Amino acid sequence: MKIVHLTDLHVQTRPRPSELLGKRLIGTANLYLLGRRAKFSPQVQQAAVDAALAESPDAVVITGDLTAQALDAEFAAARALLDPILRRFPTVMIPGNHDTYVRENVPGERMREVFGAWMGDGMPALIRIGDVQFATLETCRAHPLSSGYTPPDQLPVLGKLLDNAGEAFTFLCIHYPLRGRRGEAYGPSTRALANAAQVEAFLAQQRHIGAILHGHEHHGFRTELATGDGPVPVLDPGASGYAHLPDVDRRAHLNVYTVRDRRLQEVRRLRYADGRFEEEPGGAYATGR
Repeated sequence: MKIVHLTDLHVQTRPRPSELLGKRLIGTANLYLLGRRAKFSPQVQQAAVDAALAESPDAVVITGDLTAQALDAEFAAARALLDPILRRFPTVMIPGNHDTYVRENVPGERMREVFGAWMGDGMPALIRIGDVQFATLETCRAHPLSSGYTPPDQLPVLGKLLDNAGEAFTFLCIHYPLRGRRGEAYGPSTRALANAAQVEAFLAQQRHIGAILHGHEHHGFRTELATGDGPVPVLDPGASGYAHLPDVDRRAHLNVYTVRDRRLQEVRRLRYADGRFEEEPGGAYATGR
């Protein structure tokens, strides 16, 4: 099976005055006064969708941050952008911290109103597509900074789902990293998963996880994490909607995975260049960016 992995598209629309409440005041200042808005590009977002369509995958997974501030107009724009994928390919998606920007009864409620058909019945969930399964775990919450959190009561539920995962290859999908690019605990704490150590200790006892997929960190990287079946790859493509910033050689990425015989056989990483996504020179993560 071929799986395309997108993350951190950050579709943006300008908020209405009535929406400028709480953290959105800070977010809007960052976007429109401090220039963060220019770090993401509608042209690149569209190119990422076009690249996913060209791959003709068996499934697509999106690990959060479809939007910039969880605005209704942003979710609508993200739906319009992703509709060609959603109509053609089985898709799994989870919210990111930007999709849970404001307080909700359950994180991701606003996103679920638009994308619920591709998010499972709740979190955690185990979604099977062909010979591959996607386990999802909540790592996001509304927070004044960018700190995430996994409700501890989700961990035993996920454990039961994994116990019943059978022989299919299983991706665990989260938004926040647990480890940094050098294998260190991910930080700083202001933008990390607050109870990452608890989640990591839980995963160290679990079996049937073939790989862990995440986003959040816009400069992608690959590392490993210990599980009950030994170390497994942890993969972040990097932001798929990132504008090309040639002065610092920053650009958008997406990943393509091939799973065969219940094993992750190949990881390809595509990067944005000259209006389209192309293979990363030297192979996945060879450029270190």
